[in-house]
Amino acid sequence: MRLERLYYDIDSVRFGDRSCIEDRALILNKEELEKLVSNSVFSRVVIDIAEPGSNTRILNVGDITQPTIRPDEEDTTFPGLIGKMKTVGDSRTVMLRGIVVTEVVELNVDIPSFLQLSDEAVDITEFAGMWHVAIDAYPTPGVAKYDYLCALHLASKHVAKYIASLAVGKDPDESKVFSLERMGTQKLPRVAYLANVFCHRPYTESLIYGASMLESLPTILHPNEILDGALTNRDYDNATNADPTFVWQNHPIILELFRRHGVDLEFAGVVVSNVHHELTWKERNAAMSATLLNNNLCADAVILTKEGGGHPQVDIGLAVDWLEERYGIKTAIVLVEMLSSKNDSHGQIIFKSEYADAMVSTGCFATVTLPPAKKTIGTVLHERIGNISIGDTGEMIISHRALKGGQSQLGWTRYGSLKF
Repeated sequence: MRLERLYYDIDSVRFGDRSCIEDRALILNKEELEKLVSNSVFSRVVIDIAEPGSNTRILNVGDITQPTIRPDEEDTTFPGLIGKMKTVGDSRTVMLRGIVVTEVVELNVDIPSFLQLSDEAVDITEFAGMWHVAIDAYPTPGVAKYDYLCALHLASKHVAKYIASLAVGKDPDESKVFSLERMGTQKLPRVAYLANVFCHRPYTESLIYGASMLESLPTILHPNEILDGALTNRDYDNATNADPTFVWQNHPIILELFRRHGVDLEFAGVVVSNVHHELTWKERNAAMSATLLNNNLCADAVILTKEGGGHPQVDIGLAVDWLEERYGIKTAIVLVEMLSSKNDSHGQIIFKSEYADAMVSTGCFATVTLPPAKKTIGTVLHERIGNISIGDTGEMIISHRALKGGQSQLGWTRYGSLKF
């Protein structure tokens, strides 16, 4: 399976009479985009642009997606979701860099996330340094929350596909090829990746080819499938506990394993498993994941991540025990330390395993004070969440975790932590 990515860099975004890309400037017809995502579940939709460094604040951020399209089979872009069903990860993909499509959720969610395109935020999240095409969609009165959020998720993928289509046929700024077909890897250690996703209920879930993993058993995916849009994030009620679709499209662990494939390791593949809320499912998925990694991917070592809050750590511990004790497979865990607001190391881990002796931290609890915003996109306010103060345009005290991209359970972050 060979995937070629064609990258196109965008330096500026503005509205105009027609949609096109000229000299790295993305010009969008506002009315055209609003018509593209019109839906009976939306009372109205406003397409807005947020410029990096503009000190724009985006309230109640939903999913964030990198503009992409499969130019040789355009109708298979985001397959099973907005495109027809086809396994992806081969052929070519067009991707725009420096710009993302961002959903604005116009109703209350349990754990919201935010963004501010200010200098202070750029130091915390790379999203603050990107252009955002924001979809601010208002629900029609009486529409079910699930129907509204599903429509919003589809809307952002349609916009991401349309924007990327404007680059088709142009010369790319860069191209990269992703393939596991390398010669001379037989003597290298086989390293696989176990991605534990968070699916607990509708609109708090991850989708594979448009289907929720809520009641799914672990499954093997070629890493190219993930990079090519097979996995999307539809977690709205716990938005800070899961990484957006953009991060899966640019998964740092997958990209690093590709970089080292054939150099000092052989990238064996990926297993995706759900961190269920029932213990029987946790035990079942851990056993099945370990078996797939051993019997099918023949892994010598496995990197593990999880999404969600505290109890998904149990899934990590169970999987480590199965992998190390049953199969003798070495493991390394990537984990966010977010269970203690005082950053007490003794309160960060809720599972016990004698084999869990290699852990990488992607950060711990921290706050940042953001200056008053010059512009706000979105209207739903959460004035206070615990000890965090949220405002519309005034000064905002917010945790890194609540700032979209400020804390990543998949490693897409600038942060880590050390135990002293």
